[in-house]
Amino acid sequence: MADVSSQAGINSYSRPPINQANTSYLEVMEGGVAVGDIDSDGWEDFFLPNLGLSDSSSAVRTLSSALFRNLGNGKFEDITVKSGLDDIPGYPVGALFFDYNNDGHQDLYVSAYGGGQLFRNDSGSFTNVTEFAGLSLQGYCGELDCFTAAASTADYDRDGHLDLLVVNNVNWNIDDPRYYGQGTLIPIHYSGQPTILFRNNGDGTFSNVSEQSSVTNQDQQGHREDGKGLSAVWSDLNNDGWPDIYIANDMTPNRLYINKKDGTFSEIGIAAHVNESKSSMGVDDGDFNHNGNYDLLTTNLIGQMTSLFQNYGNLRFDYVTYHTGIMPSERVSGWGIVFVDLNLDGLQDIAMGSGALWDPEDELENKNLIFLNSMNNGFKNVTDDVINFSNSALTRGLAVIDFDRSGTPDLIYSNIDGTPSQLIQNLSSGHNWLRVDLEGVQSNRDAIGTKVILNRKDGFQQIQTVKAGNSYTSTSSKSLFLGLKNSEVENMIIQWPSELTDTLTNIESNTILLIKENEGIVQQDAG
Repeated sequence: MADVSSQAGINSYSRPPINQANTSYLEVMEGGVAVGDIDSDGWEDFFLPNLGLSDSSSAVRTLSSALFRNLGNGKFEDITVKSGLDDIPGYPVGALFFDYNNDGHQDLYVSAYGGGQLFRNDSGSFTNVTEFAGLSLQGYCGELDCFTAAASTADYDRDGHLDLLVVNNVNWNIDDPRYYGQGTLIPIHYSGQPTILFRNNGDGTFSNVSEQSSVTNQDQQGHREDGKGLSAVWSDLNNDGWPDIYIANDMTPNRLYINKKDGTFSEIGIAAHVNESKSSMGVDDGDFNHNGNYDLLTTNLIGQMTSLFQNYGNLRFDYVTYHTGIMPSERVSGWGIVFVDLNLDGLQDIAMGSGALWDPEDELENKNLIFLNSMNNGFKNVTDDVINFSNSALTRGLAVIDFDRSGTPDLIYSNIDGTPSQLIQNLSSGHNWLRVDLEGVQSNRDAIGTKVILNRKDGFQQIQTVKAGNSYTSTSSKSLFLGLKNSEVENMIIQWPSELTDTLTNIESNTILLIKENEGIVQQDAG
């Protein structure tokens, strides 16, 4: 793996240093990244949300967020001002690219202290439509502003329109000097805020359905210890075709909401044994052992290890961190995390972003980790074998991107505290591969929730689903990266949220495919 940030032209941008003399909770929690093709030219761009706080005073804005357009030649252009994203209300923390109005353009939701904002993509320029869309969070979190940490999307009612899950964190007050200093950097000092589920009405507006759907991330009494969400992932955990929700909370129980297919959800975290209370930061899902069920993965702060929950089916999970080889995560503070097949052998590996809460000096705690999946023998820590570049920044967000259209998944580490974020090129070679891009017609245009079952000629099967909004306050590429190892494709079955199924054969290896619902392959390119 190679750090190509300098060649790509993105290393001149960085978030301001943390105010070490008077550190704020808000400063240490920022740092997401969102990947999306904002101009539909086939090259993936990315957005870095930024609080814009100065080192001298945590109430002064100094630097905007940044939108980088992929020029297609290995380089990126900063088009923040040109796109209209240079003055985002509130204090941006995370971001989500998704096509909420099915017009073929990637719109942007920016999660922020002060409430999130929705920006409609009008062919490369962005318009703030938060108020019109009914997504203003004013008053939703009581007297204080909503501390919106992350957003995630899925079509939970399968009506063809993407709904929005807004994950709020804690009641924190930017104007109160008592909320500053190293002693205030853990959430035990603050009460939790509710998560909000917004249903897409299909006309450019959303409706808050949190109470009627029972998705609030709090119990009916709204206890102080409830909530404190930081990330969420939508995943069909019981294989019934309907997306469920897993929410990672900081020092309060994580929650699992099962979709009841009638607009409501049932919270079963305790029964499923995934309700652990740790300093959970990031979350992802993937079928790491290829039993056809999606497993769950969360990062935690130093000393707690990353948590891997194996899904045995029938909503039965088991904590398997200890015997799967990811114990080295105990020495780091984990934030962003993704399941991704880095070496294209068909197995889901783990990439993990790490960083101390506020101390940039502890290089071990700040060490990003890479674990390769060997399935029967669990995961192997190959960090020192594959990372030969600077790896001691305070990383927060982490996302998958194929910035060079090689068909191989690359990574973005989103760093804070004055250190530029890092674009990491994946140099793996020697295995056959397939990159699949999907476009819904009856289903939502982003094809979120579409399941792809790939059968190889060597008898190996792998399953992946399109998602948006996972890791830590981040959004990865919506492409699916399917490793073939030394085999070829026997067939590929695509199960769309509309319940249509497409079965494709005679697929060439080492190609990027654009597949349209009920039409098959409409474009095929060599990587």
